[in-house]
Amino acid sequence: MGVIRFVIFVCYTEKKLVNISLNRKKVTLLIQNTGDIIQGLGFVTLHAAYLEEQVDKLLTMLHFVEKYNDKKKRWQISRKIKHSIKLLKQLDCQEFQHLSEDLKTCIDLFEDRNQFIHGRIYGNFDRPDILKSGRPNIPNREITADELFDLANEIHAFSEAIQRPMIFKLPRAIKIYLQNAV
Repeated sequence: MGVIRFVIFVCYTEKKLVNISLNRKKVTLLIQNTGDIIQGLGFVTLHAAYLEEQVDKLLTMLHFVEKYNDKKKRWQISRKIKHSIKLLKQLDCQEFQHLSEDLKTCIDLFEDRNQFIHGRIYGNFDRPDILKSGRPNIPNREITADELFDLANEIHAFSEAIQRPMIFKLPRAIKIYLQNAV
């Protein structure tokens, strides 16, 4: 944990826009690790909610391809992400290959989040803190604030990576999609 699985950062180089993909590199820490497990868990929860919001915004933007109705809004996040990837493919645009990969990674991030949110953390003064899984047949394990803060930072980075193409690329691709649909 604590590494970006696959994120696209955009930067300006010699006055032209360049996509830079960082594969398995350390995330720039936006959220500073205080060593407090409960605070780390709070940041994981908060930033995962922001990431879910980005996925909802993406599906709202893609409503021109397929309606995003109330029933779909109640889907689990993994189903929403898979549906987003399917809709992006319908736009038939190579610009979204990285976005699709980032969305696939988000499924893993939400799975990581779930182990903490649905598990139980037992703090100890004289021993390591323990995470007891909420799932059957998963053994207890030690937990540290480091892994929670790393996950919170990684989730934050992917939230930005999902949002970035929605600013210019996605509206442009939807416009072309609608023009070709006529």
